[in-house]
Amino acid sequence: MQKIILSSIVTLMLTTSLNADFLGAEVGIASWNTKIDGNIKKNGDSIEFQKDLGYGNDQMNNFFYASFDHPIPLIPNLKVQQTNFSDNGMSTLNATFAGKTFNSAVTSELTLKQTDIIPYWRILDNWINFDIGVNIRNIAGNIKIDSASENKHTDTDFSVILPMAYAKARIDLPFTGLSIEADGSYSGLSGSSTSDIKGGIVYQTPFGLGATLGYRKQNITLNNIDDTYGDINTKGIYGGVFFHF
Repeated sequence: MQKIILSSIVTLMLTTSLNADFLGAEVGIASWNTKIDGNIKKNGDSIEFQKDLGYGNDQMNNFFYASFDHPIPLIPNLKVQQTNFSDNGMSTLNATFAGKTFNSAVTSELTLKQTDIIPYWRILDNWINFDIGVNIRNIAGNIKIDSASENKHTDTDFSVILPMAYAKARIDLPFTGLSIEADGSYSGLSGSSTSDIKGGIVYQTPFGLGATLGYRKQNITLNNIDDTYGDINTKGIYGGVFFHF
């Protein structure tokens, strides 16, 4: 019995070592069917995205990434990810934003661009993969509000860099090409915070080409970032393709 256990442990260690001996890279892109809720405030009232600005319909957004793995101990692997989000709406607004008071029909647009730089370490590397690391996230946002009848316009930016804890887990289903994976990032520093969780099903062909389908949910809390406060919540189903070298 002890020989069987020892043999299993050695086999597992050899498998992990062999998997880690190769350089690897992956690139991917996904469409994200998002819906937004929450609020935003700058030099005035707190404005709700759905109630006050008419947001809330599904919007097709996207994110893409590239990652690089290597076998060198202690030196982290690297993943870079870009997420682009926008939403717009029409509504009657009776509120003050960015120092201007609106009492009329308005059109508005919110855009968010997020860049993640993620150095990470692979703790497990066999049919179960587990990564931990740090996500340095740059959030750059813009919101425009226009009233044609009142001839009023606001165009304001906000940006912040937040260090986040990062983790990812992936379980391969043997002999199927299928995997289940989930990853998440979180930061709660200085009153401003963000969380980002996604998970889904992955299929990869023997040639490295693959597809993924899952669900992503994100929250951004702004606390006096360029005089801007608010909670921005986005969520929805995503689907994408990737290639693993």
